[in-house]
Amino acid sequence: MHYGTYDYSAACGIAPQQQALDHPVADHAKAVMMAAAAQTGVRVVDGSTQVTPTGTGEEVRSAIRRHHHLVTRSLERGYYQGWDMHPGHLVTRWLATVTFFRAALAAAAPRLQAYLDRRGGAIVDEPATAEALATVVLRGLGADAFAIEDVLAAAPGADLAVLRNLKERKHS
Repeated sequence: MHYGTYDYSAACGIAPQQQALDHPVADHAKAVMMAAAAQTGVRVVDGSTQVTPTGTGEEVRSAIRRHHHLVTRSLERGYYQGWDMHPGHLVTRWLATVTFFRAALAAAAPRLQAYLDRRGGAIVDEPATAEALATVVLRGLGADAFAIEDVLAAAPGADLAVLRNLKERKHS
């Protein structure tokens, strides 16, 4: 399910200079879409930005920073796909995606290992959270943000089979 940034915000009467992925109207629409798609297998895909990395040096840098921010923001909100309108967006999408998932691994791995070891810690996780932790690690692997060896170095018990079982809640 794709969010159409400009179609939807225009339909809502949002002024063109305010139409953006991070406008409150966009956030509301995407939250409704996410709720409607939850546990259906349907993915919600974020929209695009029309700001491209062209022009003066400062305009290019500004567009790159903006796109990186928007992609990171989308990832933080659970939108793992989005539309890119310019080849230069691919670079910032890749950088934001790899950075996001590497940070996610650093946070998820100790919690996964503690969960697998059945020991508490600063955070006590339960099956739904273990599923989310495994899912983010599997997504990071799928995005080539890191290798399974990186996962195993941080969480020795979290091999691919274990991660897949946690994602499907088959781990006891």
